[in-house]
Amino acid sequence: MGQVKQNKTNKMNFSKFQIPDSRFQSGFALIELLVTTSIIAIISSIVLFSFPSFASTIILENLTHEIALVVRQAQVYGTSIRAVAGTDTFPGYGAHFDASEPTKVIFFADIYPPSEPVAGNGVYTNDGDDIQEDGEDIPVEIFTVERGNTISELCYTQSGIEECDGVNTLDITFKRPDPDANIRENSGIPIRDTARIKVSPPAGSTVEPRFITVYLTGQITVTSASE
Repeated sequence: MGQVKQNKTNKMNFSKFQIPDSRFQSGFALIELLVTTSIIAIISSIVLFSFPSFASTIILENLTHEIALVVRQAQVYGTSIRAVAGTDTFPGYGAHFDASEPTKVIFFADIYPPSEPVAGNGVYTNDGDDIQEDGEDIPVEIFTVERGNTISELCYTQSGIEECDGVNTLDITFKRPDPDANIRENSGIPIRDTARIKVSPPAGSTVEPRFITVYLTGQITVTSASE
């Protein structure tokens, strides 16, 4: 009896070291790896396909805000006591847009004609030959629109009616102590209610254009075509 019990015990001990059936081992099967790889490839393709459009949207958005900041800078300078460098002249300041130069915005000191207490007439006057002459306003900074983006349209509104056709230039100036914007198109005398500047992506892009709107009250907004 003792011998039989010993054999039974040994048999039970050896059973602990038996190799389990491979059908129950954990791990990835080939089909699972193929499915996972396919999903990763599809997601990567979608991301890579969408990235150029996403990047173009961010570039245009940042560019539009930078142009809006040029107008804001003119507002800050124009409503504060800031003389032209090297002079005792305290002019108004403005942003000048020209449809014939769709990649340029001029931030200028409106010193002509000289007057008291603040110089300027709300219109950019300069022949652009890089030689500062009497009777010309001073271009403080020239902002360049890059990467194929352009300022594609200039508009204004008056009494709720928007006009874009024939608007060749747009001047937005600020002159202390009045915080309101002076908006003039084509060097005209009437001060308009709002100005709207359309900033467009390169030709062929699917990105929506952006719009800068400057109100007579001095408020500045940036919106997209769908807003």
